[in-house]
Amino acid sequence: MIKAVIIDDERHSVETLAWKLERHCPQVEIVSSFTDSVEGFNYLSEQPPELLFLDIEMPRLNGFELLEKLGQVPFDVIFTTAYDEFGIRAIKFSALDYLLKPVQTQELKEAVEKFTEKKSHNLSSTQLEVLFSNIKEEQKGRPGKIALATKESIEFVFPEDIIACSSDSNYTMVYLNGGRKKLISRTLKDFEELLSDFSFYRAHHSHLVNLHHVKEFIRADGGYLIMTNNMHLPVSRSKREDLLKQF
Repeated sequence: MIKAVIIDDERHSVETLAWKLERHCPQVEIVSSFTDSVEGFNYLSEQPPELLFLDIEMPRLNGFELLEKLGQVPFDVIFTTAYDEFGIRAIKFSALDYLLKPVQTQELKEAVEKFTEKKSHNLSSTQLEVLFSNIKEEQKGRPGKIALATKESIEFVFPEDIIACSSDSNYTMVYLNGGRKKLISRTLKDFEELLSDFSFYRAHHSHLVNLHHVKEFIRADGGYLIMTNNMHLPVSRSKREDLLKQF
């Protein structure tokens, strides 16, 4: 059994989530729940669970402040929030899980399954540092770092260091400055959504390009882009006119 705790200042949200977990995720045991974030913090300090369902917007201590105050977090976290904009990009960039309220059953099951499949059931100190840094950068209107997670490691890079992303089935090959590349277990659509505010363009169904890294557009051979790392990437016929408007 996965021992879990719920912290959410809305009693009905706690009860609904607990009911859905009991009904659809029997491998999860709710050992305690709190509507007061300070009481929840005190409990976590003494009796850390394996998994925490943590609301973001709460009085006294919000979810981010609670984690920052804890310092070391020897468990995993799934954030829950009713606000699509508040801190979500920072969470996504840090490769952490979140659920939008009202929590959908299928998304809950997928989040729990993802936790079950993970080898290490705790937040790394690096992930936390990047999360807090990204929140501060987001508040200043600047991009934070994106987590590129593989089985071996998690590397954090700025959006401008990504040259292009190419689809590889349910994986994405990410091409970085310096001639490096990483195969990431996320779809190209995930990266398109993640990078939509940072001059990235879906030039082809298999390729997402950083417009700041485009050197040249070649009209021959159906049309293709030459990137700063000298990659040649095709442009879909339907995207050519719109792509040229981006420059």
